[in-house]
Amino acid sequence: MEFIQRYIIGQIDFGTLAILFCLMGVVAGFNELGYIDWLAKKLADSARSVKMLFMALVMVCFFISMLVTNDVALIIMVPFSIQMLHNLGQKEKLIKIIVLETIAANLGSMLTPIGNPQNVYLYQYYQMNLLEFFKVILPYAIVSLVLLIIVILMDKGSSGVPVEMNLEERETVVNKKVIKTIVYSALLVLSIFTVLGIVSHLLTFLIVVVAMACCNYRLFRQINYSLLFKFCILFLLVGNVADIEWISSNLQKIVSGNEFFCGILLSQFLSNVPTALMLSQFTEAGNALMLGVNVGGLGTLIASMASMISLEYYKKTIEADTKKYVISFSGYNVLFLIVLVILWLLFLY
Repeated sequence: MEFIQRYIIGQIDFGTLAILFCLMGVVAGFNELGYIDWLAKKLADSARSVKMLFMALVMVCFFISMLVTNDVALIIMVPFSIQMLHNLGQKEKLIKIIVLETIAANLGSMLTPIGNPQNVYLYQYYQMNLLEFFKVILPYAIVSLVLLIIVILMDKGSSGVPVEMNLEERETVVNKKVIKTIVYSALLVLSIFTVLGIVSHLLTFLIVVVAMACCNYRLFRQINYSLLFKFCILFLLVGNVADIEWISSNLQKIVSGNEFFCGILLSQFLSNVPTALMLSQFTEAGNALMLGVNVGGLGTLIASMASMISLEYYKKTIEADTKKYVISFSGYNVLFLIVLVILWLLFLY
């Protein structure tokens, strides 16, 4: 029993798992009501030219990822964008738009404590202050946003008026929809308060579970249980490895003072979520590590596992050219990575 408590239960951060579950449930609820599709359609319809449509699609990924996480933003927007570009006869722009949407989701999500799994974990692990969090991360988010806009505006040949898109309308009873909207909004606020340490994880988890069961029990099917299971495995591996004294002492020496670059480098091979879990055991410099693993989401396809979502959707298209996609993905990611590293070196640290 002592073995289980120390090496299994004692290594798992149940608070992080609970809040991830709650956020997934809330997002699934809003998605069920059609609000996210509605927002995407409204922004796309407001575009007066194809270039402005491209801008809208990328900006939606950037901003909604702050609340629904980077992977959910891509699950929603990439299939939507593929459909729109096919209808517009802009298939040649497909790779560029999907790549930029992926970068936008990965970088936009870093601006909030609930934007991606590594932020949820690190914010709580280091008991960060919200104002300090924004102070550290905001310059990188602003530069990322400006660079995205510049890249899109530099695109040539994107003119014309976008066609009308026919997204499926979800049939809901008005009263139930209003009630569910209020419930899901309250749950989102509750989840945010939990991340900020105002409300206990257990209380929030219980309230969200009961609310999901009452509003729509099918929401439980939309929870990414594989991600939660992976977190459990990572907690066990990282926690027990960190208990090995010679590994702990050597890694601490390597990571100390180099959190930003260690986060970037290790993310290229392990992806940024497990990197955050691992390196957090060996440093108290939470801000530098948080920046490192978020910026480290740029680079290789596995640097951020959300990037694999975009690739899988693209590979299902008729005109898929995986080699061309990887080349384009790598080129744009390296560009953004270099700019943000320069920002770190010259202006912030």
